[in-house]
Amino acid sequence: MKVVVLGAGVVGSATAYMLAKDGYDVTVIDRCGRPGMETSFANGGLMTPSDASPWNSPGTVKRLGKMLFDSSSPLKINPGAVPSMVGWGFRFLANSTYDRHKSNMIAIIRLASLSLDTLRSIRETTRINYDQTTRGTMRVFPRGGRKSEFVQKCRDMQGWGVQFETLDQGQILEKEPCLGPVIDRYAGAVFFPNDESGDAHKFTNEMARLATELGAEFLMNTSVLRIDKASSTKISHVVTSQGDIRADAFVLSLGSYSPFLARPLGIKLPILPVKGYSVTVALNGWRGGPTRPVMDDGYHAMMVPMGDRLRMGGRAEFARYNTRVDAKEGWRVLNDVLKILPALASHIDADAVLNWSGLRPMTPGGPPLVGPTLYTNLFLNTGHGPLGWTMACGSAKLITDFITHGRVLNNRVDSANYAL
Repeated sequence: MKVVVLGAGVVGSATAYMLAKDGYDVTVIDRCGRPGMETSFANGGLMTPSDASPWNSPGTVKRLGKMLFDSSSPLKINPGAVPSMVGWGFRFLANSTYDRHKSNMIAIIRLASLSLDTLRSIRETTRINYDQTTRGTMRVFPRGGRKSEFVQKCRDMQGWGVQFETLDQGQILEKEPCLGPVIDRYAGAVFFPNDESGDAHKFTNEMARLATELGAEFLMNTSVLRIDKASSTKISHVVTSQGDIRADAFVLSLGSYSPFLARPLGIKLPILPVKGYSVTVALNGWRGGPTRPVMDDGYHAMMVPMGDRLRMGGRAEFARYNTRVDAKEGWRVLNDVLKILPALASHIDADAVLNWSGLRPMTPGGPPLVGPTLYTNLFLNTGHGPLGWTMACGSAKLITDFITHGRVLNNRVDSANYAL
């Protein structure tokens, strides 16, 4: 049975690997020259079920003004993007009630936990390396910050399998001595022992390599122009820049660009792109930085060690399909990190800093769209938002179940939570 996967990002490549491992004849199509060259290229590198709480937590309506007008907000809304957000935005706000937010959070936790277990199994079996760190993650809180509120949220998530520990200043320094010069800034921290991190681009290429070894074919530098249907219930082929490609089943994993191919088929995907930023610097042998991902809740700054590199991330922005790298935003991220880690300044080459931005496909509620469509042989695996890598392997497992058995076999997740 032949399956075509549209998209060679982390989600599409993981899907290709899982399908190839189960014996399918897999073809992956992507417009870039290599797998993982768009949103998966330089994302935050986190695999964190602890980040399962959707962005539209109760009280979002009251925070809209800050998102629009406060330059320090972690989530920025570009005024030019507002018209395209109206319908999606109403659904986003509708999902900010306590009950809906909790339901969506639980759905994300379940899929993220399944995904991390699946990734660990793949890693143990294949011995792949992607500059991974398996030492958990830590979020530090400035004095007068929202630590108490965050800990309460963690208690809610703990009931669904997310383990955490609260740390005082001494315990912070035991785990991350590099924070010593600024330790008086912090009231405490929350540590998530089961979180992981790594280079999503390297992981994506490892998935592609393993899939290829199992017989999968990756058609790179190939644009998908449209999906053609044979009838009102079945897809016949995809039209690409290299010609038509037929298959028995198709998986749409094009992230923020999925709606463009789905719309002509009568499928309206509630996905909006959210621009994320990252900065990556070579450490040139310096070992004075964090040994695990550290997030500063005051600066909204993230530091993720990746071998001899440090990746840093900051805020997100609703900016439609604008992928332009804003150097000023990159320098803002770097300057915030240097306030936390001042010793870093003398160990990096400012001219060799990698500034990056990518589009994360967000659904109004938070959970991705994973499963069948009104066409019997077209499946969705898209809309993962900021947790694409966190949920990639679990989503791939679900899609493989759907194609093979027509349903999800794992009882840890309810597939209805990810349906269109």
